[in-house]
Amino acid sequence: MNYAMPEPLESVTFTLPSAFERAGVISLGEDVLDRQKIVGFDSHEERARPFNLLRSQITRSLESSGQQIIAMTSATPAAGKTFVSVNLAAALSRITGRTMLLCDFDLRRGSVLASLEADVPSDLSAYLRGELDDWTQALYRVADTDLFVLPCIGALRRSGELLTSKRFEELIAALRALPEEILVMADLPPVFASDDALLTMEHLDSYMLVVEHGRNTATQVRETIALLEPSPCLGTILNRYRGGFFDAYGYGYGDPYGIKNYGKEKR
Repeated sequence: MNYAMPEPLESVTFTLPSAFERAGVISLGEDVLDRQKIVGFDSHEERARPFNLLRSQITRSLESSGQQIIAMTSATPAAGKTFVSVNLAAALSRITGRTMLLCDFDLRRGSVLASLEADVPSDLSAYLRGELDDWTQALYRVADTDLFVLPCIGALRRSGELLTSKRFEELIAALRALPEEILVMADLPPVFASDDALLTMEHLDSYMLVVEHGRNTATQVRETIALLEPSPCLGTILNRYRGGFFDAYGYGYGDPYGIKNYGKEKR
C-alpha cells in the first residue's frame, strides 16, 4: 500500500521565526513514505493509530509540565528508535498551532536523514565543528508540513567533545528560546552504545524509551532508566510487539504507557 502525503496544512496560529521561514526543504515522495513506513503524517492511516495515541498522551504531559525539549532513546542499537521518532514527530506536527522540530543528536550514527532518504548540504555536525555561523543554516522543513528537521550525518569520533562544547550549550539555549508553540524532539543514540545519551540528557527535559520486544530485557530497561536519572521518563514504547495494535502488518505496539511494568519484571 502506498502512503500519500497529506494536503498542505493550514498555517500555524503564530508567526514562525524568520530562520524557520528560510529553512531548506526536504521533499518526500510516496515511494519514500512507503519504503520507510512513515505513516505519522496521515491522520486517517490506520497504522498511524499508535503514534496518534502517543501524540495525545505526550501533549497532555508536556502541557501540564511546561517541558519543551524531549528525547527519544533506547537501551541498545536497532530497536527502532528513529523510526518511532520520525513517525511521532510527524504525528505531532499535524496538531493545529503546533510546529515540530526533530533534532538528530546521534553524532556517531545519525539516521534521521536516512529515514527521510534525503541529501542535504549542511548538518548539525558542521555547526558544532564551527563550519557554520548559525545552527539554523542546517535547518530543513519537510515540504507541505509543519515538521522541521535538524539532521546530523553522523560518524563523528569526537562526539563526546562536541556534546560538551560551548556551541552545543548555545544550541540548547537557542532551542529553549524558541516560541512555546515549537516542540523540540531529540533523537539520541542508544544508552549502552556510549555515554553520549547521558551527556545530552543533562540539557533536555525528559525522554521516552523505545524497547524492542523479544530482544531488550527488563534488566536493560531498569539499568537504562537508572543511568538516565534524574531525567524523567515519560514512558516506554514497546516496538515490534506482535499481539498489540496492527500485528497483521508485521509490526505493532503495545499500550505505550501501560507497558511500564515491563521494566519491573524479573528477568
